[in-house]
Amino acid sequence: MKSTIESYLDHNAKEIKLFWKTGNSGVFDVGDLQDHADYIYIRTLLGDVDWLCNSAVDKYAEVISQSPITGRIGVNNHLLPHLSAYLLGSLNLLADAGFDVRGRVLSGMQLDLNLLIDMKTYLPKWPNKWTHHTWRVSHWIGGIPSILLAFAKHGSKHQVDIELVKKVLGACDRHLLQEKTGLMKAYKSETLQQVFRLLYRLRHNPDHGDIGGLVHIHWINYVIERPYIAVKSLLDISIAHMEKKPFFEKAPYCLDFDYVQLIRTSLEQAQYSNDDRVKVRMAELQQDLVAFFNEIPLEGYSLHKLPGALATLHETCLILDSKVPSFGSKPIDIIKKAHWL
Repeated sequence: MKSTIESYLDHNAKEIKLFWKTGNSGVFDVGDLQDHADYIYIRTLLGDVDWLCNSAVDKYAEVISQSPITGRIGVNNHLLPHLSAYLLGSLNLLADAGFDVRGRVLSGMQLDLNLLIDMKTYLPKWPNKWTHHTWRVSHWIGGIPSILLAFAKHGSKHQVDIELVKKVLGACDRHLLQEKTGLMKAYKSETLQQVFRLLYRLRHNPDHGDIGGLVHIHWINYVIERPYIAVKSLLDISIAHMEKKPFFEKAPYCLDFDYVQLIRTSLEQAQYSNDDRVKVRMAELQQDLVAFFNEIPLEGYSLHKLPGALATLHETCLILDSKVPSFGSKPIDIIKKAHWL
């Protein structure tokens, strides 16, 4: 399995692989950052060592230091919150690998909190035009607390503290999460929502998008140990949706991770120590993932999907209390390590 993934990387990320091994690169700018972050997540989830060098880390840190992270003062055309949180998450993974550049990167950045949150309600700010789209708008609603958490933990100017992060998440609890179901509701018009869901269903299942959106908030709740709203309802919904096999779409990616990670952490909060339904389904999913990785297609499967698929495999191992198949290593709790995916 590991050799087939390596062949995939040789085919789809050859220059990136060379960069992280040697530090040598041609033009490397903000537009390349997502691919490099993907690679960091992939190497972490593969359990690899000796895949990076100091000069590569320094160059990567330099490019992120100059990037227009969401909410940063003095830049134009800010990166979207999802990518900003992803890049900051990759720095957490580099730190875990022994290359901590978080202070260096964040010390040169100043945030305008008014670009990120409504200082009256403490809700994250998101574009009104996407309010109907739970999955898309969740990138702001969850991404902004993740960005704030990075600055609270590693920013040297003390612009943000953990209490502010908790206030933002508390506002999400009160204003955006439904008390009975635990699902997110950012939209105002039920009629427009139904029209959107009808059209969205032509390409994706909107019910799956509800969970795929919600998890972006709960990743940060999980990291700072806040309880989920209506956790038992979320478990029932997620377990029912997991009847979709083998994966939620044609190939595994982050949506599969969203469900498995939410189920695992919800089980912890609900104090269900042994749910046989879940273990049977996770064992089945684990086998399907291994089969996919053993024959991972070199074409038609984007690099950005691989971290989510690998993270799903690790989550199944966390639930089953097993080592990662083929790798023989202990599974990684990627959200605890990176605070984003």
